[in-house]
Amino acid sequence: MLQGEERFRFLNTFKLNDLVIMRQEHKDEVHIIKDGFRPTSGDGFILLEKNVAGIVKTADCLPVVVCEPDYPIASIVHAGWRGTAKKIVANAIRKMAHLGVRRDRMLAILGPSIGSCCYEVKEDLCNVFMEAGFSGRIFKYKNNSVFLDIRQANIEILKGEGIENIFDINICTLCSTMGFHSYRGGEKEKRQINFVSLM
Repeated sequence: MLQGEERFRFLNTFKLNDLVIMRQEHKDEVHIIKDGFRPTSGDGFILLEKNVAGIVKTADCLPVVVCEPDYPIASIVHAGWRGTAKKIVANAIRKMAHLGVRRDRMLAILGPSIGSCCYEVKEDLCNVFMEAGFSGRIFKYKNNSVFLDIRQANIEILKGEGIENIFDINICTLCSTMGFHSYRGGEKEKRQINFVSLM
């Protein structure tokens, strides 16, 4: 993805020098991008290097950006159900705090993902989240079915880490009419590109 002419157009459009795309593994690894380091796999970035796009690809999973407006650092993570259960967002926040960012100054943006309106799950997945310490509020019940609210799960993580400034786009990639790609909707190969960069 983003090779050749497509890569050139992306960098030129946003006035960037480079981009980083990893092989996503649905885990909780968050890499720090600085001094030319370009990891090949993982599910999150913390950017210290300017004019570089940290890109995560999604097609129902939740992209989460965490930044501090007055501090030259930003993170973006790919939070599918596995990464959410492993609390990848908390991993990013803790690394940012270790680098000197104040939690009370951080803010988070939740991008488009499958919503609790459409994300039907089985009982075994519910047990994974309950055992990881999430509240029952991340589940919705309708017509004898259970639906996971992955956005609410990540909001719980963010608030648990002291982040109160949370901006939720609240768009469902499956039932929205805005043209997003959805894995559950049958688009197995197509992805949204979500990125953050420091200027």
